[in-house]
Amino acid sequence: MTSTTSAPNTTVERLRAEHGPALTLGNDCDLPDDLVIEIDHGAHLTIGDRVSIRRGSTIQVHRGATVAIGHDVAIGEHTFISAMAGIRIGDGAALSNMVDLHDHNHRPRTAANVPTGQLVPWASGFEAAPIVIEPGAILSNKVTVTAGVRIGANALVGANAVVSHSIAPDTVAAGVPAAARRAFDGAPAPREDRRTLTVGCFGTSIMEHLEAYNGQMTTQANLPDIGSKVTVEGWHQRGWVHRLTLALRAAHAHVGFEVRNLGEGGATSRDIASLVEADRATTGTAYDLAFLGCGINDVWRRFQGRMSEAVDLDEYTRHIDAMLSQLGSYTRTIIVVSETPFGPVEDPGTVTEMNLELARYNDAARAAAAAHGALFLDVWTPFTAAARHLAPADGEGLGGLWSDGVHLSELGDTVLLQQAEQFLAEHRIVNKLLDYPLLERDAALAAYGPLFARYRPAAAGA
Repeated sequence: MTSTTSAPNTTVERLRAEHGPALTLGNDCDLPDDLVIEIDHGAHLTIGDRVSIRRGSTIQVHRGATVAIGHDVAIGEHTFISAMAGIRIGDGAALSNMVDLHDHNHRPRTAANVPTGQLVPWASGFEAAPIVIEPGAILSNKVTVTAGVRIGANALVGANAVVSHSIAPDTVAAGVPAAARRAFDGAPAPREDRRTLTVGCFGTSIMEHLEAYNGQMTTQANLPDIGSKVTVEGWHQRGWVHRLTLALRAAHAHVGFEVRNLGEGGATSRDIASLVEADRATTGTAYDLAFLGCGINDVWRRFQGRMSEAVDLDEYTRHIDAMLSQLGSYTRTIIVVSETPFGPVEDPGTVTEMNLELARYNDAARAAAAAHGALFLDVWTPFTAAARHLAPADGEGLGGLWSDGVHLSELGDTVLLQQAEQFLAEHRIVNKLLDYPLLERDAALAAYGPLFARYRPAAAGA
């Protein structure tokens, strides 16, 4: 690296002379004489207008990486900024004394990472992911920010915190690891590059849950009269997936959620496996989060006598394994959702037999999830408990969880929704997905380079 410890004239002149086009330096900056800037080949550092950096600070921009510091940023004494993927500090942000931003880690010294057994600190290589500090955020003294973290606009991080997961805008966070303490009504600030999470849902009609739709039926000021007729204009999805989408958008208003509900009424695991393959082949969508649930129709078809459509347990297990293998190659987090039990769709003895069989399919799904590193959401147990308390003695009527013994009622959807929300919260899934995934160093440069392209002159990466 090129060090900047000498001082021919002013600090600004020295830095421009030493780094040339690798450094874009704004106007009216207040930079100390002892500022150390190191920029590797193919890397670039942008410092905006009116930036203040205090004494003893260091900025390292490793090969191919980018550091972009916006306008009116204040950086305190003895701050250390080191980038292998990219670091962006938004306009008006403040870093107090001794703040540390490292967007990379050493990879563990496994046999695969160090095949020659070479005993030097960098032999195992590095993994990296961007750090983004949005406009107006404030980091107090001795805050450490780790790779892949995004700190939202106006966020205030307390002293000595270690920020290992992303912080929402307009939030006070503190602790080790840093966690949100409270939210506040933040001042206006640019909301840069809103994060969007892509969610895929693969399952049966329990996920799909279509309802007939007419626009007048949902317009409070123009509802049709009682006894009047309306025309069905289409089918809308209104089950637990739809409600979960609304809940996520309400709880994480600073995040975009692109939810693709690919539930299909009447589908067996055989059908859903084909659907997963077709989705990948035709759309190429990579998912941040995917829900996968099937099995109820595999069992039901046999009890209906539709043997050519029924799927036995061995075939079901093969389909679950295949779907998890495929989804796992382009999905960050997979949640396998157990099936809900059958309600009063047949005589009580037959329903009991069907549920005993379906429980075996759920057990196979749980085992497959564990084998593929996926999460497993058990809705069977809480659903059964709720059914005992809520349903009338005959399992039907207003209090029931099923609309027909297989498909869920509005109340049944609500029970399933609550389990999904609780599961996401307990595992902090959305918060973790807002972090940028750690990748091998060169892969990180390739994947995250577009995030920083606007901050580099056209020839900077040449």
